[in-house]
Amino acid sequence: MNNNNLQGGLTPKYKRLSSDELQALEKEFINFLASAQITGQDWEKMKQIEPAKAEELILVFSDVVYDKVLKKIQFLEYRESKTLNIFNCLEDKIVLVGLRVKEHSSMDLTSSELFAQWNENTMSSVNIIKTEKNYEKERGEEVFELLQNGCLITDGKIFNLLIG
Repeated sequence: MNNNNLQGGLTPKYKRLSSDELQALEKEFINFLASAQITGQDWEKMKQIEPAKAEELILVFSDVVYDKVLKKIQFLEYRESKTLNIFNCLEDKIVLVGLRVKEHSSMDLTSSELFAQWNENTMSSVNIIKTEKNYEKERGEEVFELLQNGCLITDGKIFNLLIG
């Protein structure tokens, strides 16, 4: 079912949770329905009689879950062999610290050992860039897009090492 073509026209801010994700969040979903004064029996009836309305509730719940999760994310990382971007997702803006391997260097930024051996010589093989921008959309939407484009959640240790 295409979420963008629901009868009510509701489009999720992020994406619909999968059946497995919904099942893993069953207790939270039951609480969500209860807060809308929908009993288990009402829910079963709604799924049969008004499937579009039931789907819209799932979409609203999906957005609530994503909002809660995305709000907690502070650092994201995107890594390729010659490029590393680390994003610090602040409340009002996003700060990027990036590494670009210089042409003469054979350094591979995907190496798991790279930052354990980081030193002044390593610095001569890379260009460091730092920039920041205000969010163009809601913070959560931009963080979600970065995740959809291959960024991974990280702890910020490398970000702090590079700006330190």
